[in-house]
Amino acid sequence: MLTFVIVALLLLVTLAYAAVPLLARKAVDPLPDDRDPILVDLEEERDALLRAIRELDGRADLEASRRDALRARYEAKAGQVLRALEAQRATLASQRAGAERAASARPAPKRARGRRLPWGTLGLLGIAVATAASLGTWVLPRVGQGTVTTSFESDLQAATALRDLQRAADRDPDVPNLMALADAYWGLQDAESAESTYRRVLTVATNDAAGLPPALAYKRLALLTVPTDLAGARDLLVEARGIDPTDAETLFAIGELSFALGDLDASAEGFRAYLATPAGADDGDALARLELVEAIGPATTALEQERSADNLLALADVYWTSGAQDQAVELYFEVLTDHDPFASVALARTGQLLFVRGRTDDAVAVLERAAVAAGGLAGLEPQATLFLGNAYAIQGDDAGAVRAWQAHVDAVGVEAAGRVTGLIEGAQARLAGTEAAADAPVGATAATPPAPDAEAPTALDAPDPAAVATAALDDPQQLIEVGATLYAANCATCHGSTGQGGVGPRLTGNARAGNEANVRSVVRFGRGVMPGFGATLAEPEIEVLVRWVGQELAAPR
Repeated sequence: MLTFVIVALLLLVTLAYAAVPLLARKAVDPLPDDRDPILVDLEEERDALLRAIRELDGRADLEASRRDALRARYEAKAGQVLRALEAQRATLASQRAGAERAASARPAPKRARGRRLPWGTLGLLGIAVATAASLGTWVLPRVGQGTVTTSFESDLQAATALRDLQRAADRDPDVPNLMALADAYWGLQDAESAESTYRRVLTVATNDAAGLPPALAYKRLALLTVPTDLAGARDLLVEARGIDPTDAETLFAIGELSFALGDLDASAEGFRAYLATPAGADDGDALARLELVEAIGPATTALEQERSADNLLALADVYWTSGAQDQAVELYFEVLTDHDPFASVALARTGQLLFVRGRTDDAVAVLERAAVAAGGLAGLEPQATLFLGNAYAIQGDDAGAVRAWQAHVDAVGVEAAGRVTGLIEGAQARLAGTEAAADAPVGATAATPPAPDAEAPTALDAPDPAAVATAALDDPQQLIEVGATLYAANCATCHGSTGQGGVGPRLTGNARAGNEANVRSVVRFGRGVMPGFGATLAEPEIEVLVRWVGQELAAPR
């Protein structure tokens, strides 16, 4: 309403400026002097001479003879001017008389009508005022850190609703009004305003003995706190659970955060409570996470009692098979540095993680050392020989790739090896100096052997990952294979090997993960504690990863 009043006043002032000169003739500036210019000049000269003559009488500084001479000169000049003035007046009078005679000879003109009002101009101004009066406020109330202007009706309605909520919270800052405002900020993804308002809710509710704070305030505050304080976020979730013990989302989050904090007992209890709810009863991911937590528990207890190589390897194996490769390799590294530098399993799996992280040369060195410790390629687990063959292929060592891949085929069989046999044929063809590999069904540009588990990387002959990703964008099957490799290398640590979530949010079945524009932005630039990959992944790799997440994880099954 205030905006309307201001706009109306401004329009009225503008109307006044335009209309007053048209309606009030006295307010109009006079036109320039239309008298005869020669007559005006003669009259001014006459007046100047007369003033000079009068001033001579007061000039005591001049001698009498000098004053008399000047007076005689001025009087003579004044006489000339007066004669010229009379002559000019006579000329003008004669001209006016001739004009009057000519005018009297013409027919009498029609009587001029009075000055008409400029109705067209006034009509346009009236339309402008009416249009302005019909417009609502086109400036949204302040949202977050900026003021937004828009002409979209939906945006105006949302902004008006937010403004009303802000005013209601200012007038009466009780729990319902503050919660409504905080939820509006949450919906607008204004994290800073949402967090401060939810904290106001808790403060008001704590000071009001009439009831408990809403569980939703604690839960959303916890989600906003996760990027900066895991322990604090878990404490807020515990408070939310105390108010609403059956909320499935809260229970699952408690299980995940407790696992990330290393509190296995609390994690297991949280997952069990979640699986007991209707929403979590059929959640296979949560069940797998609970089994992992329960498996880690005894291994952790044994390691706390004795930090031996066997106990380190046992716990590392649990982590490795569950997809928590970083935690596993930390333990494998401790085995190698403190107990046995030739532990073949620890070396082989450390080499595999190095390959996944893009450190191909280091991966080859560690995997070769693992093969020596295991008594040859046949002594390595099949996954390790597959990775070693992939690493050799990226380096361009076809002979090494053939040896490693053949060891993998010998271990798992031709049928299980799948495309690896085709890769071997392509590498052998290149070694023989032929071009057969270029036309082979599987070969240098798009071959991915089936991995023993879901996290096996893509086997690529081409050393340029960007070129491989570019080719995958046009091949649905290759997109799945390359996307799985990129996800395992860059995302699985935080989001889980199957997208089930962990330190990062859950991606499986998550509609937001299906929004390609949102995922592309997060992958490229990062968000919260998640780093951006724009500097480490080529654009085609980012595009493959975005599509793969949308198709394989976010899409409903």
